[in-house]
Amino acid sequence: MMGTHDTLKQARDFIRAQGGKMAPLLVSEEEINPQTQDDLSLQAYALEPTNTCYQVHYQYPDDAAISEFSFFEDGRQRTVHIGFIKARFGSHEALIPVHYFIVAAVILRREQRNLKVWAQPLIKQGVLVQKSLVPNQSLLDEFESMGLVIEDTESEGGDYYELRKRALKKAKSLRLSVEDDLIRQWRLSRDAADHFLVVDGTLMNFRDEQNIRQCVGVSKSFGSRYFSVSENNRIMQMEEFQRSWAFQFHSPEEDIRMGARERISWYLRLRSRVNSGPEFGLIRVEISRHYRDNASEYAERFSRSLLSERLPTSYPAPRWDKHLYPIRECENYLSSIMPSISTIAESMKGVLA
Repeated sequence: MMGTHDTLKQARDFIRAQGGKMAPLLVSEEEINPQTQDDLSLQAYALEPTNTCYQVHYQYPDDAAISEFSFFEDGRQRTVHIGFIKARFGSHEALIPVHYFIVAAVILRREQRNLKVWAQPLIKQGVLVQKSLVPNQSLLDEFESMGLVIEDTESEGGDYYELRKRALKKAKSLRLSVEDDLIRQWRLSRDAADHFLVVDGTLMNFRDEQNIRQCVGVSKSFGSRYFSVSENNRIMQMEEFQRSWAFQFHSPEEDIRMGARERISWYLRLRSRVNSGPEFGLIRVEISRHYRDNASEYAERFSRSLLSERLPTSYPAPRWDKHLYPIRECENYLSSIMPSISTIAESMKGVLA
């Protein structure tokens, strides 16, 4: 697999060979167009009474070390506009954006209170471009044969802004694929026996139900209301160490009988603070639909463990109030192995030859 330095050099050479121009942005597409984790329209059905919230049987500091979790996973993507190529689209001239992308996933394992990388992180990097509009197709094939990964944004037409959005969407798809592969490796290993894997983000993005059966998803951001306004307000006013009723949800356009994505979920307040907003310390937890009949039991059991995982506090990280410490460590590790945006930009300028 080609390393970061060679990938960036090849990407620069590819743009030049196609008669394009280097134009690296000092901000990623993820920063320009941030996405909330709840990006699906869902239908939810309560599995417990909704007229109250539930106190988790957790006493701090006595229960601070009770977590049953030992494995934690996170994935990260970085998509940076590095240049553009002029191309003909019908009778019109189009500017085709070229992006450098890198996606990575890691699992950390806790052993004797220390977090260590499980197996190896998975990394994929290369270039995103609409292949059909690249003027010199033989040169495109030549760069691919030399080892440069060139992923097709698969868009129709030559709309510059739409192509940038498609690049971001493609990067997300590649990142989820890498995460799925790593989770599958873990699930099939001996280490996974009798363990659950805590995953950063919603499990609705994943399709492998065997993987999901051993995962606990934790969402820090959400933009959907699943219940009535009064019921939702009850959730937003939960006290520290309280959880909502468990519920199941699925995307309404899909038929459950045909294997649609369906999950069990609940909200949990990790911490509270005077004069804080209603979402302070609030996370949403997801598990496989296979645990529907025992949803209350799993909601209580996993909530106790997650309350322990909030420590040590990840302050001053953004959204520190919602962070699980091991997931924050996953993020830090991924940041350490991915090139910074400034490194990418300098490489495109030829400073880092």
